[in-house]
Amino acid sequence: IMRESLRDWLTDSGYQVETAKEGHEALKIIAKQDFGLLILDLRLPGGDGIEVLREARARRPQLKGIIITAYPSIQTAVEAMRQGAIDYLPKPFDLNQLEELIRETLGPVQLEIRPKAIAEAAVAEPTVVEEAKVEEVILVAPEAIPSHLRYISDKSTLIQMLLEIQRQNRWLSEDALMWVSKRLDVPLTQIYQVSTFYKAFSLVPQGRHSISLCTGTACHVRGAPRLLDKVIEELKIKPGQTTKDLQFTLNTVNCLGCCALGPV
Repeated sequence: IMRESLRDWLTDSGYQVETAKEGHEALKIIAKQDFGLLILDLRLPGGDGIEVLREARARRPQLKGIIITAYPSIQTAVEAMRQGAIDYLPKPFDLNQLEELIRETLGPVQLEIRPKAIAEAAVAEPTVVEEAKVEEVILVAPEAIPSHLRYISDKSTLIQMLLEIQRQNRWLSEDALMWVSKRLDVPLTQIYQVSTFYKAFSLVPQGRHSISLCTGTACHVRGAPRLLDKVIEELKIKPGQTTKDLQFTLNTVNCLGCCALGPV
C-alpha cells in the first residue's frame, strides 16, 4: 500500500511521520499536534482529499499540502491550489520530485533536529490499475498536439508550446495540458498558472471568429448596450460564451482605444 511505503521511505530519510487511513482520522491527529506538510490522496474513503486539506488548514493555517492522484484534472488541480496545496502530483509520480518538494517546504533533515513533517491520509487503489489509467491519459499525444511538438522535451519551450496548441485548437484542453505536463516534466499546477496568467490562452473552446465589444464610457453613452443586446439576440450567447457551432465567441472589453468611433 502506498501509504505504508511512503511512511517507511520518509522515516528512513529522517522525517517524523504520522499516517491515517481516512480523512477524519487525519484531522484528529492534526488537531493534537503541529505538522509542516500534509500528503493526501485526492480520493479518500468517505471523503475528499481537497476537503480534508481545507479543514486541516482552517485549524493549522501554516500547514502546507501535496495532493497525489491517479485521476488528475485541471479542475481539481485548481481547487487544490486554492486550498493551499503546494503541488499536485499525478500517479505514477517520481519519488525524487516528491523528495525535492518536501525538502523545499520543510528544509533539509538535521541530525539532531528532525522536522515534524507529514500527516499522510491516502489509500491507494491497486498500483497496476492506477498506473495504466494515468499512462493512457497523459502519455499518448492527443490529436490536439501539433506533430512537431511531440518530440520536444525542453522545459524552456513551455509557453511557445502552449501558444502553438492554442493556435491550432483555439483553446487548451485538459488532455493537452496533461500531455504537456508529462512531456516537459513540469507540474500541472505550474502549467495552469501560466495558461491562466496570459490572456492569449483559453481553457474553454473559442470560436473561429472573436467578437469584442467595448463597454467603456464613450461607447456606453453612444449605444454600446443596445449593440450588445443585438449581438446577444442574433448569436444567442452571452459575453464570455461561444456558439455551439464554434464559429463565434463574444467578449466585452473596457476600451479598444478608438473612442471617437464608438460604439465599437
